[in-house]
Amino acid sequence: MSRKLSPEITCTWDKTAECMNCTIKGELDCKWSRSLLLRFYKGGSLAMISGGLGLILVGLFVSWLPIIIYGAFWIFFFGFFEIRVLCSHCPYYAEEGRILHCLANHGTIKLWNYHPEPMNIFEKLGFLGGALFFGSFPVVAELWGLYQLWNDMLEITLIILILCILTVLSTVGGGYFFVFLSKKICPTCVNFSCPLNSVPKELVDAYLKKNPIIREAWERTGYKID
Repeated sequence: MSRKLSPEITCTWDKTAECMNCTIKGELDCKWSRSLLLRFYKGGSLAMISGGLGLILVGLFVSWLPIIIYGAFWIFFFGFFEIRVLCSHCPYYAEEGRILHCLANHGTIKLWNYHPEPMNIFEKLGFLGGALFFGSFPVVAELWGLYQLWNDMLEITLIILILCILTVLSTVGGGYFFVFLSKKICPTCVNFSCPLNSVPKELVDAYLKKNPIIREAWERTGYKID
């Protein structure tokens, strides 16, 4: 269960923090805002909508098995696995309460304790593997659906054409979302140990200096602040 935490754990949730005088103000997405959350969802909207419609189309005309597999994985990955290996290390997770308020997995139930130390190698590999499966599965399922439909019909029908378009959109949307993350999200994200994070070390050091509990946890793992 989520522990009750004092605001001193992280200045991200410390309402008394002097953000106006912060030397790195505006350099990191270290305070929650609805606009930043909507920015994340907008970046992934093409991939999510086209992938979802493609899976539904495959379900209607081929088999519901892919969408069942994907739905089960979605619940497991976002509800249990990712929130432990990735989210529990993020300063946003330190907020008091059982509901996560952040700039990506907003609204998830916090089943695990907050871990101020950085992710270890197994957590990073687990997250990357899960993210790769999550991002690629809709396209693979759509291609499989196209193969099955073509074998059954042996001609280009409206359903096949629509599924082709959705497959292309899912592929383009997934690629766009990855680029969007690397350019707009990861360079300012405070979950510094995420394998996709690209915040410069000087900003990481500056944030850690303002948050001694997180700093101590990082230094215990061998991290050196310049």
